[in-house]
Amino acid sequence: MSVRFWLSMVVSSVLSASVLADEPVGIPAQAPGPPLAVTCDFIEISATKTKTPSIDPQLAPIEKKLKKAPLSSQWNEFKQLSKATKKLEKKKIEAIALKQGAATATLVEIVDTSKVRITVTIDNAKGKQAVNQTTLLDAGDYVIHAVVLPPNDDGHLLAVTCK
Repeated sequence: MSVRFWLSMVVSSVLSASVLADEPVGIPAQAPGPPLAVTCDFIEISATKTKTPSIDPQLAPIEKKLKKAPLSSQWNEFKQLSKATKKLEKKKIEAIALKQGAATATLVEIVDTSKVRITVTIDNAKGKQAVNQTTLLDAGDYVIHAVVLPPNDDGHLLAVTCK
């Protein structure tokens, strides 16, 4: 008999032995990594239109953004109402306490280790959802979500930054 015949017999015997074995050959289980999480700051802001513009000194990190359109064309007085820091875990909804209404934030994903995609919802004081937005945010940068409040067109803003 030829070498090819014996070689094919050996290979088929080894393959059938591994298929018929009591314990299947499997990929070793890997321990799950730590859950993806980021720390985010949420700054609640009241915005109005007055004769004398002013920005609360506590809002210094976002002053440049508040002075740019479209925010500066709508309002010129900004006061910090509250500030909260939350740790967001991937796909987990986190409640954010606000003085006016309520908010939630969800980490959707971390992109390129320097950006986060988050979803923010804001409910007004009556419980009606006013904002539901998913944003790609550079680490350390701010995004400002705005809600116009009737009857005076005042603003209720929520600035968000993540690290």
